[in-house]
Formats: sequence, structure tokens, C-alpha cells
Amino acid sequence: MKNTSLGLVLALLLSVAATQAAADEPIDPHAARLANEVAHNILSPFCPGKTLAMCPSPAAGEVRMKIQDMAAAGMDEQQIKDAVIEEHGEEFRIVEPPWIDNLGLLGVLGAGLGLALLAVVIISRRRATTPDSTSSDAPPKEPDADDPYLAELRKQYRD
Repeated sequence: MKNTSLGLVLALLLSVAATQAAADEPIDPHAARLANEVAHNILSPFCPGKTLAMCPSPAAGEVRMKIQDMAAAGMDEQQIKDAVIEEHGEEFRIVEPPWIDNLGLLGVLGAGLGLALLAVVIISRRRATTPDSTSSDAPPKEPDADDPYLAELRKQYRD
């Protein structure tokens, strides 16, 4: 029993020492930046529709670590992308859609803008042709001129 406990304690101490030694290694800032950039430019094979950088899967974390190791080894961005895509498949390469794919969206936006402009023109013309109640030939009437209480207040105010 003592040997087992002693072995567990020794194994724990060795793993803590190894983790501390790995944490003390300086990280090359250029390699870290390059690895981050590559991870944002590759779709994750483990989380459909997400980039490798956005995928929370532990397997994606391992691939990100491999990418960082490749960057630290001196590989450039394209070499790293090619290596990862070769390992996981071509469907994970991010490709920009052709401009023609956005043509329908632009058409819908243009039609909506045209309809909004047409509505503004129609409403403004209707308001211009609607007779205004204040444009009569009669002189403007004092508000509430028939109210005796207000007439009394006005008289007191003027005095």
C-alpha cells in the first residue's frame, strides 16, 4: 500500500514538473500569430460551419497545437494550410464565393430601396395636394374666444 501511494505521489510530482517545464518555454510571438491566422482560415473538421479557431472540440485543440508546432518549426502559412487540409480533407478549405452568388441579394436590396423611394415620393405628393385647413380665407380665430372664463383671465392679465 505504501509503495502504491509513494508511486502515485512521485508520478504526480513528475507530471507537475513536466507541466511547469513546458509552461516555462518561451512562445514565439510570430509563430503564435501565424498559427492563429491559419486556424481562422481553415474550416474545422470537427465543428461543421465553424473555423478551426472557433471550434471548442478537444480534437480541434490538438490540431491547433499541431499548427503552432508547424509554425514554430518555420513553415509558412500556405505550407501549414496545405498540411492540415491534406490530413483532414479538401472540403475544409475556405473558398470565397464568386461574385455572381451575391447578385440575387443585390437585386433584392435594390428592389427594396426602389420601393421605399417610390413610397416616399407618393406620400410627399399626396401631402402637397391635400387641402390644408389653415389656408382658408377667413382671418385666424383666437383660440377659445367664446369661453367667458378665458376672456376674464385675459382682461385681468392686460390690466
